[in-house]
Amino acid sequence: MHTTHWGGPGEDYRLKKISSVNIDVVSGISGPAPDDAAPVWQTPKARHSFPWFEVIMTTVGTIGLLSMVIFWLSPASSGVASLVKTTLLAAVPLLIVVSFILFIDRWEPEPWKTKVALFLWGAGVATLSSGILNTALKENIILSIGDLQQSNALGATFIAPLVEETLKGLGVLIVVVVRRTNINSLIDGVVYAGFSACGFMFAEDILYFIRVDNPEAGGVLLTFVLRGLFSPFVHAMATSMTGIGLALALLKFKRGWSKTGIVLVFWFFAMVIHFAWNGTSAFLFRYFFLLYAVIGVPAFIVWAVALIIMSRKEAEKIRVGLVPYVRTGWFIPGEVTMATDRRARRAALKWARSGGREAKRAMRSFLINLASLGMDQRLMAKNGPDPARIEADRQMLAEAVDNRREFLRLTSIAEQQQDVTDAVSRLAQAH
Repeated sequence: MHTTHWGGPGEDYRLKKISSVNIDVVSGISGPAPDDAAPVWQTPKARHSFPWFEVIMTTVGTIGLLSMVIFWLSPASSGVASLVKTTLLAAVPLLIVVSFILFIDRWEPEPWKTKVALFLWGAGVATLSSGILNTALKENIILSIGDLQQSNALGATFIAPLVEETLKGLGVLIVVVVRRTNINSLIDGVVYAGFSACGFMFAEDILYFIRVDNPEAGGVLLTFVLRGLFSPFVHAMATSMTGIGLALALLKFKRGWSKTGIVLVFWFFAMVIHFAWNGTSAFLFRYFFLLYAVIGVPAFIVWAVALIIMSRKEAEKIRVGLVPYVRTGWFIPGEVTMATDRRARRAALKWARSGGREAKRAMRSFLINLASLGMDQRLMAKNGPDPARIEADRQMLAEAVDNRREFLRLTSIAEQQQDVTDAVSRLAQAH
C-alpha cells in the first residue's frame, strides 16, 4: 500500500508525536509539558452544545421578517410577481457584500449559525423597528414644519442614521456579550456587524424596489443601480464602525468607562457615514455623482483595503499563536501551514475529500479550530489569560484532536479500499 503524506514532510513525525504518548484513548487529550507556554490543558468539561442563543435570535429575527412581509410587503398589496422580482434584485447587492465579508473572514471564520442569526436580526428586528420609529419621528417633523418633502429629507438625513445604526449595532452588542469568546480580532466585529447590516440592506432594498415597481412611480431600474450597484456597501461600511468599536472595547480596553467611550466614538462614526450618504442624496442630489466620485469611492477603497490588510495579518497572528502548540507536539508545522495558507488549505480539503463528505467536514472543522486556537493564544499572550477563553480553547483542542482522528481514519479506509480495487484490477488483467 502507498502512503499519502497529506501534511507534508512532517507527517510521520506527527503521527509518532501524537501517538499513545500524547493522545489518551478515553479523554482524547492529555496535559502538555510543564514548561508549556500555552494554557495548561485539562480534560474538557461536559457542556451543553445546543445553540440556544442562536435559536432565540433566529426566531426573533424570523418573526420580525414575517411581520414585515405581512404588513409592509403583503403580496395582496404589492403583487406576488413584484415581490419575487424585487427580492431577486435585492439579492444582487446582498451577494456582493456577503462575498466580500466571507473573503475577509476566510482564515478564522465565525460560526454560520451566529452569522445567520445576526442576518435575520438585521432583516427582521432592525428593519421592522427602524421602520416604525422612523415613521413615527418623521410624522412629528411633518406636524412641526408642515412640509412633507422637507420632512422626508430631514428624516432620512438625521433620524435614519441614529435609529438604524443603533438597532443594527444592538444585535452585534448582544453577540459580544453572549458569545464574547467567539470574538478575538477586529475582523470578527466587522463580520458580525456586516451580517447585521446585510440583513437590514436586503430587507430595505426590497422595500425601496417595491415602492417604485409600478407604472406610475417607475424608476425601479434607477433605484436598483443607485442602491444595488453604486452603494451596496454603505450599510456594511457604517455598521462595521460599530463592530470595530465593540471589538476594541472587548479586546483592548479594561475599564468600563473606556469601553463605553470607544463604543460611542465608533458608533458616532457609523452614524456619520450613514448621515453623509443620506444627506448627499436628500439635499445635494445635483452634486451626487461628483461627491460620489470624489468622496464616496475613495472612502470605500480605503475601507476595503484596510479590511483586506487586517485579514491578511490574521494569518500571521494565527501562525504565531500556534507556536506553543507546535512546540509541545499538539500540531506540526505542516498543519499550521494548512490553516494559514490558501493553497495548502485547498490541497488539504481536496485530499480529505477522498475519504468522503464526513472526512472533508472533519478537515474543515480541524482547520477552523486551529485558526481559533492560534488567535486566542495570540490574544492571551498579549492581554493575559482569560478563563472563559481557556475553557473554550480546551473544547476546541479536544474537537481538533477528534477531527484529526476522524479524517485520518476515513481517508485510510478509502485508501485501503482503493488499494484493494487496484490489486483486483491487476489480477483480472493478469488472467
